Amino acid sequence: MGIGALLAAATAAHADSAEPVNLFTIHANPMIAVAAVQAPFEALPGQAVRLSVYDSEDAFLENVIAKHEATVGEDRVAVMPLEELAPGEYAFVAYLDENGDGKLNRGKVLGRPKEPVAFSNGVKPKLRKPKFEETKVSIEPGAVVVIKFDD
Repeated sequence: MGIGALLAAATAAHADSAEPVNLFTIHANPMIAVAAVQAPFEALPGQAVRLSVYDSEDAFLENVIAKHEATVGEDRVAVMPLEELAPGEYAFVAYLDENGDGKLNRGKVLGRPKEPVAFSNGVKPKLRKPKFEETKVSIEPGAVVVIKFDD
């Protein structure tokens, strides 16, 4: 094997073991935490993404401490500053307001959401509601909370 082939193999091995680049860090603000919500594939620029914030297991999915809204950009990301949140642990729930009515629309059977919903930490509920412990993330100034909808 020639020296060129060895160098190419070593470079490829190093590239595979390198830390993945977080493309959402471009939205970071050193003074405050921000939420970067990646919209689903079918989302259109200008559609609203709404975000609810919870601060405890007792409050989770019942008593929102903060609500945010942003529109989907050309890059399919909605960015929301979280300036009112003190450093600590929070859980986030986002939904794409597809019809623009300002609320999460639910079906009549079991009340399942009819619009895309995403939880922090990528939690995907199956047969039960997610728990605060599963969805909580630690935030501090400069943090970027990334929430991704399934495509």
